[in-house]
Amino acid sequence: MHLTHIRKSDLNLLPALAVLLEERSISKAAARHHLSQPAMSRVLQRLRETFGDELLIRTANGYELTARARRLEQELKQLLPELDRMLRGEVFNPLTAEDNFRVCGTDSASMLIASRLPARLKTIAPLAQLELVAWHDKAFEDLSHGRVDVVLWANQVPAPFLFRELFEDDIICVLCERHPIGNRPLTKEAYLRYPHVQLTLFNPWGSTVDRVLATSRQQRRIGLRVPYFGAAVLAVGGTDLIATLPRRPAEIYARSTRVRITPFPFKVARARYLIAWHPSTNDEPALVWFREQLFKVFTEFQLSAGR
Repeated sequence: MHLTHIRKSDLNLLPALAVLLEERSISKAAARHHLSQPAMSRVLQRLRETFGDELLIRTANGYELTARARRLEQELKQLLPELDRMLRGEVFNPLTAEDNFRVCGTDSASMLIASRLPARLKTIAPLAQLELVAWHDKAFEDLSHGRVDVVLWANQVPAPFLFRELFEDDIICVLCERHPIGNRPLTKEAYLRYPHVQLTLFNPWGSTVDRVLATSRQQRRIGLRVPYFGAAVLAVGGTDLIATLPRRPAEIYARSTRVRITPFPFKVARARYLIAWHPSTNDEPALVWFREQLFKVFTEFQLSAGR
């Protein structure tokens, strides 16, 4: 086995190459790889010399990949995870692991994780890092490209991602304690009479509510649009607005404001909280372990919430 080209090459350049090909931007690749932009430019030059190819070609619309770079991009998606697994071995030791675990989820999911998981990691994985990424409409694209390790979502995830159910939750409504309906039950008529808070993040709960209303040819009137669960709950105070969302996120924020939680007056399926990951990481020991820690955090939360 000669391996002539491996002996002449710096394999440390391969992760940087993968980031450059994915981002197609020296500045964005530098930020992700924790390098200055000039340093990343020098890395690109070394890569061009190594592969004897320009790899990235500047155009009027930014950088484009050469034909060789497009092939390399696909090959690296399989090669780098395999190399990492080979070097790590089959045994993951959390006490010595220095991994950076990245989770993308909604604001309520981030609050729940931040309030429980860091303390757990300090004890069982003291050198590990945790990064919570705000939910955005490219979350599953980030998961596909390895920018995040897991996504926390609801009801369903697109193919080819794998998922595990964390728990189910009721859809409820949040109103100001001094809402015009008083302490009376929220009826269908009252629900449609008053304005609503709409969550503008790409979310399955809002669309589910509107689909339920559409079946009876009803439509709610939107009075406010907000990007986060916390903002939706806080916004109803002192107004006649109604926010419709899952019970657990509502309860997290309801403690800090004068609101009341009441049943959603229409028949709707319960929301399913899911943890999703890419199939290529299904057997990665570090991520198998990390997903289990997340599952334990949500299980403990569900148990404590049910007391």
